[in-house]
Amino acid sequence: MSMARIARLLGAGVAVVALSLIAGGAANAFPKFAAKEKVSCIYCHATPGGPRNFRGLYYKAHQNSFADFDETREAKAAGVEPKSMGPDAMAVTAGYDGSYTAPAGGGASTGVLSYTVKDIHGKDVKLSKYRGMVILIVNVASKCGNTPQYASLEKLYAKYKLKGFTILGFPANDFGKQEPGTNQEIEVFCKSTYNVDFPMFSKIVVKGDGQAPLYKFLTDKTTDPKFGGDIDWNFAKFLVNRKGEVVARYKASADPLKSAEIVAAIEKELAAPNPTKTAE
Repeated sequence: MSMARIARLLGAGVAVVALSLIAGGAANAFPKFAAKEKVSCIYCHATPGGPRNFRGLYYKAHQNSFADFDETREAKAAGVEPKSMGPDAMAVTAGYDGSYTAPAGGGASTGVLSYTVKDIHGKDVKLSKYRGMVILIVNVASKCGNTPQYASLEKLYAKYKLKGFTILGFPANDFGKQEPGTNQEIEVFCKSTYNVDFPMFSKIVVKGDGQAPLYKFLTDKTTDPKFGGDIDWNFAKFLVNRKGEVVARYKASADPLKSAEIVAAIEKELAAPNPTKTAE
């Protein structure tokens, strides 16, 4: 795009933003985010307040963050030129929504590890911090017939955590309304009832409208062709290897400590080379 065209768009943008403020604000206009990232509105939108281009889709999918943004890789995934802006940066790849970062070489965070989520206290956590670890991702609930699995999960975590294993618990109220509490109530319940010490995260949606980007990645057949598909119930489990790749999925009813299959799979992945060490 020529500089003259960019200038015209920027000029138009000022007028659009001004009009949107008078009219109560355009639905997609967030000048404060542009200010935060020190960019113009057409960096993320076709026009200020207009449809999101590939950067805007990524920004929204990753909870208003460019922390792990890879311009070249995302542009390729979206089917556009890396330095394009405004309407020239509108994604042309069917289904591109910015929620998935395609695998790349080197130490870049990909797949599961490319997401940022909120912990049980509402603070952002980059899942890239778990690179090199074996991860069991579980959607949990406090008032379910499967809730006693917390005890098995905690024992499993205690047994293998020093070998590089962790469990990530994501409370969800999507099945039978069996997780009605607040994050604080959930944390108190987990600590007092099951002495949970593995990482717990803020309540999210794992199925249907408002589905969290991480679970969209895990369940979408496009991004997870082998293990994709709707979550069946509370305590469904995804096993992730040291590279951040999903390598197995287990039904909600499967007790993780009593299942020889799950334990064997975890031990197999823990025996694999740690990429964070072999790369040093």
